[in-house]
Amino acid sequence: MGGRGAPEATRRLVVAVVGVVVAVAAVLCPTAAGKLGKQAKALVAIKAPLHDPGNVLWDWDLKFGNDPCHWSMVTCQKGQIQELSMTNKNLSGTLSPAVGKLRSLRYLLLSHNAISGRIPDTVGRMTLLEVLDLSNNHFSGSIPSTLGHLAKLQYLKLNNNSLSGPIPESLGTDAPMIFSLDVSFNNLSGHRPTFRTWNVFFEGNPFLSDIGSESIAPPLGPKDGKEGDLQVMSKDIFILLLCIGIGCSLVAVVAGAVLFWRRRQRERVFAVADVSVQHDPEGCLGHLKQYKFKEIRKATNNFSQTNILGEGGYGIVYKGDLDGTTVAVKRLKDRDSVVGDDQFHTEIEVISLAVHRNLLHLTGYCIANNERLLVYPYMPNGTVASKLKECVNGEPTLDWPRRKRIALGASQGLLYLHEQCDPKIIHRDIKASNVLLDEYLEAVVADFGLAKLVDHWMSHVVTSVRGTLGRIPPECFKFCHASEKTDVFCFGLFLMELVTGRVTLELHENEYEKGGILELAKELLEQSKLSMFVDRKLGSNYDSAELEELVQIALLCTMYRPCHRPKMSEIVKMLEGGDGGVAEKWESVKNIEDPNPDWSQEFVSIGINYDDENQRNSIELQAIELSGPR
Repeated sequence: MGGRGAPEATRRLVVAVVGVVVAVAAVLCPTAAGKLGKQAKALVAIKAPLHDPGNVLWDWDLKFGNDPCHWSMVTCQKGQIQELSMTNKNLSGTLSPAVGKLRSLRYLLLSHNAISGRIPDTVGRMTLLEVLDLSNNHFSGSIPSTLGHLAKLQYLKLNNNSLSGPIPESLGTDAPMIFSLDVSFNNLSGHRPTFRTWNVFFEGNPFLSDIGSESIAPPLGPKDGKEGDLQVMSKDIFILLLCIGIGCSLVAVVAGAVLFWRRRQRERVFAVADVSVQHDPEGCLGHLKQYKFKEIRKATNNFSQTNILGEGGYGIVYKGDLDGTTVAVKRLKDRDSVVGDDQFHTEIEVISLAVHRNLLHLTGYCIANNERLLVYPYMPNGTVASKLKECVNGEPTLDWPRRKRIALGASQGLLYLHEQCDPKIIHRDIKASNVLLDEYLEAVVADFGLAKLVDHWMSHVVTSVRGTLGRIPPECFKFCHASEKTDVFCFGLFLMELVTGRVTLELHENEYEKGGILELAKELLEQSKLSMFVDRKLGSNYDSAELEELVQIALLCTMYRPCHRPKMSEIVKMLEGGDGGVAEKWESVKNIEDPNPDWSQEFVSIGINYDDENQRNSIELQAIELSGPR
C-alpha cells in the first residue's frame, strides 16, 4: 500500500508543479490570442459611444471572433494593431477612453468626422503613437497634457475643432519627436509655448497670445462743451481722417504680409529641400531615419541581383533586412543627373508627409556621394498587377469581392491625397503595378515619383508629360495639364484592369476594330454583354449588377473632358454603395460627344524624345517592372 502511495504522491506533485508553471506562463507570457482578444474588446468599447450611420464599423463585433486584424479600418503587424484609419467616415458621438488600451498603436486617424466631447487623457498611454490626427471634428475641452508623454509622436493635428484653454507646455518640452503640429482654428487661449520645430500652426485662435500684434485705437476724449473754431475743427478732422487712412494702409500692408507668411509656412510643411539644415546628429531628416550607405549595401547583400523586387524608369527596388526588419530599398537611377535628384526630393517631400493606411509610407533614406536611396516597408504580396495573374488551385488569387475591396482602398488613398492634404498631391501614374498589397491583401498606393504638390487655389499644374503610354489623359497630351482629374482618369483605367485582369489594356488588331478598351467596354455595356469583358479567370463567380456598376464608374472616370469626370470623394461614395445613382450618372453623360483624337499622333506631336532611354522607361515600362513586391 505504501508502495502504491508513493507514485500517487509523485504524480500529484508533478500535476501541481505543471499547473503552477502553466499559471505563471499565462501571467508572464500571455498568448498572442489573448493579446488580440484584449485589443478586440478595446475596439468594441471604442465603437460603443460612436454614432455610425454608415455602418462602417459593422464588423467591430466579438461575434466575428477575437482577431481584430481582419476588421475594417484596422491594420496590424505581427498580431498587434498598428493603425486605426477612420478618416471621413461620417462618425459622431464621443471617443472612448478605451482607446488608451491600444498600446501598440502607431497611427490614429479620425479626421473629417463629427466626433465631439473631450480628447481622452488615456491617449497619452499609447507610447508608440507616431501620428495623431483628430482634425476637422467637434472635439471640445482642453488639450490633454498627457500628449506630451508621447515620446515617439511626430505628427499632431488638432486643427478645426472647438478646443479651449492653453496649449500644454509638455508638448513643447517633453515631446522631442514632434515634426508637425497644427492646432489652428480652435478657441485656445494663453501664451504660445516654444517648440523645437517650425512646422507649427496657430492661426484661427484669437485668444492665443504671441501670434501677432493687435492695434487698439485710443478713445477720443469728451468735448469740454466749448464751441471751437471751425478752422480748428476742420484741421482736427483732416488730421483724424489722415491718421485713419494711414492706419488702414498699414493694416492692409500688415495683413498682406501675414497672409504671405502663413502661405509660406504652409508651403514649408511640404518642402524639405535643405537636407543639411534638417539633418541632425542622430541621422534623421525630420522624422525619417537616415541610413549609412554601408548599412544599405549590407542589407541588400551588396545590391544582389537575387534581391531585386522590381525595376522602373527611375530606380531598382531591392529586398533588404535593416534593423531586423524586412524592407524595400529603391536605388534611384541617374543619380548624377538633376532629374534623379528631383525625383529623390519629390519622394522625400511627398511620401513622408502623407500618412494613410492606403498609402505606402516612406520610413528612411540614404545620401552618399552620388547615391540616392529610399527605404519603404516591405509589402509581402507584391502588386495588384502581379496578383491579377495568379491562380491557386484553379481559382484566381484575387476573387471578385477582393477586387472590389482593392478598388475602394485605392480610391480612399487617392481621396486623401486630393482632398485631405494641403497642398493637394497628384499621383499622376495610377495603375495596377503602382498599387501594392499588404499581408491582408489591402490596397497600398505606391510610387509617388511623379507626384506634384498643388495649392488648392490652382486648378492644375503645367508640367512635362509623364506616366505610362496609353494611360495619359487627353489634357496631358494637348496642354501638359495635370490635375486631380488626371488621377481620376488613370483610376478609371485601373478599374478596367481589375475587371478584365489584363496585363495591358491595349487590344489586339483582330480583337476590336472600332477603338480601344474604353470603346469596347462602352459597347458591351450597352449590349448587356459584359460577361465577354470580365476576367475569364473569374468564371461566373462575380455579381453581374456590381460588374455593370463598376464598368460605369470606370467610364465616368475616363470621360474625355476633365469637367465631366467625378471627384475622388464621389468615386469613394459610389464604390462604398452610398451613392445609388451610378447608372443615372452614366446615362446623363454617355452620349456627350468626345473629340476622341488619335492619341499616338498627339503623343508624337508634343515632342517626346524616344531616343532618350530614361524617358522611354518612365513612360513605357509595364506593371511588374515599375513596382515589384515591396
